[in-house]
Amino acid sequence: MCDTVISVPRGGGRTTTQKCVWGKMKEQRKMSKSFRLGVAVTLVAALGMSACGGSDSSSGGSDTTAAGEAPAGNLAETLGYTDNLLGDVSCDIGAVLALTGPGSFYGDTMTKGIDVAVKAIKEAGGPSFTVTTWDHKSGDPAAGVTAMKEIVAKGISIKLASYVDDLGAMLADTAKSKVFTLDGGGGTSIFGQGQPYFWGTRAITPNDTIDGVFKWWKEGHPDNLTVGVLGWDLGEALNKMIKDDFDMKVKRNGMTFNGVYELNAVGATDFSQSITKIKANQPDLLLVAVYGQDPGAFVNQASTAGITSFMMGSEFTPDGINASKGVYDSAGFTFAYDYFDAESPTLNPVAKLFVDKFKAAYDKLPDFYAANFFENTIRLWQLMRQASAAGATNDQLCVGETLNTNLEANLDSLVSLYGGDATTNGVSALDPKTHSVLRRPMGVFNYINGKVTPLAYFNIDGADYTPAG
Repeated sequence: MCDTVISVPRGGGRTTTQKCVWGKMKEQRKMSKSFRLGVAVTLVAALGMSACGGSDSSSGGSDTTAAGEAPAGNLAETLGYTDNLLGDVSCDIGAVLALTGPGSFYGDTMTKGIDVAVKAIKEAGGPSFTVTTWDHKSGDPAAGVTAMKEIVAKGISIKLASYVDDLGAMLADTAKSKVFTLDGGGGTSIFGQGQPYFWGTRAITPNDTIDGVFKWWKEGHPDNLTVGVLGWDLGEALNKMIKDDFDMKVKRNGMTFNGVYELNAVGATDFSQSITKIKANQPDLLLVAVYGQDPGAFVNQASTAGITSFMMGSEFTPDGINASKGVYDSAGFTFAYDYFDAESPTLNPVAKLFVDKFKAAYDKLPDFYAANFFENTIRLWQLMRQASAAGATNDQLCVGETLNTNLEANLDSLVSLYGGDATTNGVSALDPKTHSVLRRPMGVFNYINGKVTPLAYFNIDGADYTPAG
């Protein structure tokens, strides 16, 4: 059972503490029918089975790792864990999410992903995680700074984050206080790269998708190569970092920037000024690099205004569908990022386990953000096991510095819900310099009338580009 306690800390904001206790549920639960997942050799090495004497080894650059023979529903066996489960360890974790404001959808689905992981880990014989969640109010830097101070005051040195650690405001204290952080919501973006103790575990949008998007676009429109951007205004310094990266990728892909680079406030609902400028100088391809309800609201207003540019979104959520007021369903919406397809017939074993458990808990399919926060929570267990196998004592396993040091030694062996295939779990790699992903399966997808269709697949920098179908 999970009990959620909501309180109002000093200084304002909402704190949600989820206390999850499953006791001996592992012995009590009935195992469902087993399914064959393949051979256990690679995952045993990559995910810390070295408690018997060895040490965790690199994935060798592969995007997959063997999953082992696993009964359905057991996370430890799906990951290949047979010992060193750390069931006697209890750990406090912080999470700073959008619980209120225009991005509250994110906080809700991310919290659900964390909850499913916490329960699955405990049921599998792993550690007990107590998660305390703070509200950054959908990108309010002041709320993030307050949350960071309270996290440190509580002695918590591990956290899960979103909005690139609340649009950069938390990064300095994260480094200073050595709070090990995984951001599966915004990744590192360009401005959060290389920050101590801060790691982005998803593709940066739109930047990481740009090469693949341009390859896809040029296949069908070789003579229509002008491009513009609608994005979020994050302040002059951060905006420049993102724009410089965009300019570089436009040039190296043989595209032409047409001068349209419109920035709007996070959570904007009125895009009339930007639409007027775009309509006066329409690019062939418009990158819609806004999130939450914003892309739906923009597409709805742009369609009414007669914008004819092809619009490429940077994410796809139910919030966007609702804010589009029917435009997504009637006209369609094309987007590019590391989309999680919960209905894919080739889900890897740990992804399938996640989908099954999420559906059992919430009676619906999970989305990208729930998947990412499940993924990062089980990675904490992976890193704790690796640290334990390397000699860390139990009281060191919930310390941010321990996990950060261990991650730096195992950057290319993170278990992933992305990649792999029906019999092999995915493996993700992080860059030691940028702290962002080196490998992350992505693609171009189209949604219309309730259905998502893949159009192309690729990896970081457009590597392994393949048209779908």
